[in-house]
Amino acid sequence: MTPVRKIIGFTLLTALLASVALWITRESLRPQEPPREMGLSWLKEEYNLDDAAFESVSALHKDYFKRCDKMCRQINEADRPLLGRIRQRGRTTGERDAQLSREQAICADCEKAAAEHLKQVAELMSQEEGKRFLNDFLPILNEQRREHDRRLSSSLRR
Repeated sequence: MTPVRKIIGFTLLTALLASVALWITRESLRPQEPPREMGLSWLKEEYNLDDAAFESVSALHKDYFKRCDKMCRQINEADRPLLGRIRQRGRTTGERDAQLSREQAICADCEKAAAEHLKQVAELMSQEEGKRFLNDFLPILNEQRREHDRRLSSSLRR
């Protein structure tokens, strides 16, 4: 390799490394949007929300996530009979059934709250976009319920 080609190669390699370093620095210093905020930004663009509707949806989301966080804490704090067989020792079938019923009631409340929230959000959209929104998200909610029921059923059979 000639000295000129070595200098050109070194210059190109240095420029490439400098560009990569600049990109990494810019990305690391860029403010990161929380996941919930990114979802709201996506929602605004995907379903063509105007600023007023977007503000209303944002307020609904804040209220919903407060309720959702509370319900998640209730689920986490619940004495869940299907988590492990060790916990089940010494308990009667009636106690396990009562605990299972409480867990299912909490899950049903979560599902109901999610469906209500989706419908409230859809009402803030144009009729066409609201219908598309519900068609996009209600099946996901239903699939989550079926998956929960499937897991519950397989846990009961063990």
